[in-house]
Amino acid sequence: MSARRTTVVLAGFSLLFSLLLVSRWPAAAQNQLPGHKPAGTDAVPAVRFAGERAGQTRKDNVLRAKLVWIPPGEFTMGSPKDEKGHLPDETQVPVTLTTGFWLGEYEVTQAEWKHVIKTAPWSGTNYVKEGNDYPATHLSWDDAMKFCEKLTETERGARRLPKGWKYTLPTEAQWEYACRAGTKSRFSFGDNDSELGNYAWFEENAWDAGEKYAHLVGQKKPNAFGFYDMHGNQREWCRDWYGDRLAGGTDPQGPSAGSLRVFRGGCLSDDGEQCRSAFRRGRLPDFRANFMGFRVAAVPSGK
Repeated sequence: MSARRTTVVLAGFSLLFSLLLVSRWPAAAQNQLPGHKPAGTDAVPAVRFAGERAGQTRKDNVLRAKLVWIPPGEFTMGSPKDEKGHLPDETQVPVTLTTGFWLGEYEVTQAEWKHVIKTAPWSGTNYVKEGNDYPATHLSWDDAMKFCEKLTETERGARRLPKGWKYTLPTEAQWEYACRAGTKSRFSFGDNDSELGNYAWFEENAWDAGEKYAHLVGQKKPNAFGFYDMHGNQREWCRDWYGDRLAGGTDPQGPSAGSLRVFRGGCLSDDGEQCRSAFRRGRLPDFRANFMGFRVAAVPSGK
């Protein structure tokens, strides 16, 4: 066989092999091939943002922050009247969440906040440790929403967040669903107060122990869904207005207006009763303290 014919044959085999290889990839992966341009679009990689299974994670964001997928589901929000620590605003209601969402594995850290907003509101304040993996503190509800809006803008601009999704705060129904992780007990690990120190930084092992600051994220055990520090370390802002009764039903979002915003979860100076899955309270949207922070959610935006 001549050298020219050999070259042509080998080139043909090479092209055939490439076509067969590409045809075996999922469509989304093909869209990420250099120079590939799907018909009717610009050269933007296809992004599948809906999760497929509970506990699935992704880190494809500018912060490399891990998000955990929570599928749609039903649960009972609030606490029964005979639960130790039960409060009147926790009266139980059935809830159905019709869409899945992503939620941060950890509370937003100082490094993440500074990367997005370029400030350090906690700097120079009392009862705070500074460092990349400590939670961002002294953040109001308004601050938290500003962070989410900026992150949404950044990720959409980088084509990592598709149309129809946004970063925001979780609703309190989403937060409690994630915190409970399928349980009906006082805590995500059961009813035993003596176990709380294994899952949370709270009054006993932080404030009263002389460690009067929010600790490094992820140092305690996670719940069954894989979330850390939901029972302690920092109180976490939720999206809803605070109401003195829980809003149940389908995809509840609390009152349409109000003066206080909901926060969930216990903190470094709270006792066990305030670290329960159902514990809830409200603060003015501009309130800041060394025990206030948040975690981000990625949810369908409808636009």
